[in-house]
Amino acid sequence: MNQPDLNFLYVVEALIEERSVSRAAARLDLTQPAVSHALGRLRELFQDDLFVRAGAVMAPTPVGERVAEGVTHALAIIRQEIWSAKSFDAATTTRTFSVCLSDMGVIVLLPKLLAALRERAPNATLRPIQVPSVELATALQDGAIDLAIGYLGKLGDHLYQQPLFRRSLVGIIRGGTERKTVSMSLEQFIASKHVVASTLALTNQLLEKELRRHGARLNIGVDVPYLLAVPSLVANSDFIAAVPNELADLFARLADVDVFPLPVELADLTVQQFWHARYHNDAGHRWFRNMVVETLRQ
Repeated sequence: MNQPDLNFLYVVEALIEERSVSRAAARLDLTQPAVSHALGRLRELFQDDLFVRAGAVMAPTPVGERVAEGVTHALAIIRQEIWSAKSFDAATTTRTFSVCLSDMGVIVLLPKLLAALRERAPNATLRPIQVPSVELATALQDGAIDLAIGYLGKLGDHLYQQPLFRRSLVGIIRGGTERKTVSMSLEQFIASKHVVASTLALTNQLLEKELRRHGARLNIGVDVPYLLAVPSLVANSDFIAAVPNELADLFARLADVDVFPLPVELADLTVQQFWHARYHNDAGHRWFRNMVVETLRQ
């Protein structure tokens, strides 16, 4: 019996709580001879009687008591840390969920996700992280982040992806104190200098590609590393900018800018959430993904 069957843990637990071989057998849905045989093997292993008859019950020996204490502790860990791994209680969890978001995601999406998490899982934590796109697949695989949310294209193998919503691009231009929607011709759009932000790199690439179809190029006036610098720069210059529509709504509240439809046809961008196959069936991860879908698709 060099490597004992760990089912003996349940046998010892039943014996210490029932103090009877027959009642322990009934509790374990085993025959009485099977439990007696298991007890015999344990006695051989520990070189001790472990349980002896004391009147109408089976009482543990001192060695049996120590074994029973260890069994109680081991089964508590197994039930709490292993068997409960498939369950998840949002109301009581203290889990931290890490999500890769761009600057725009932090500005537009994070407040919605925080509000939903506070309502549904008040003790959980949401941690936004920025990860270079070339490192995203590895970060998802290693569990450094739970989800990546954005317009990210194909990230790699063994990753799931799920569409959340679509966003269109619009233009912003210096406006007055009264917000209004304006129009702009293709010629004006091409001739105007643009404010571009590195965090909107994919958006800029789509716009540049479309302008090349018209025999033009994106006329960049200034390239800034900070997304929130865009509305102020546009409001205080003759520069324009192309941004996702939900961001334009925010920028119009932050600065005196007007919104105009782009004079070029660009396909809507699909924002998705990505996760690794390792965590696909994790109960807590699955709950969090569903919360993200329900929150951002509204």
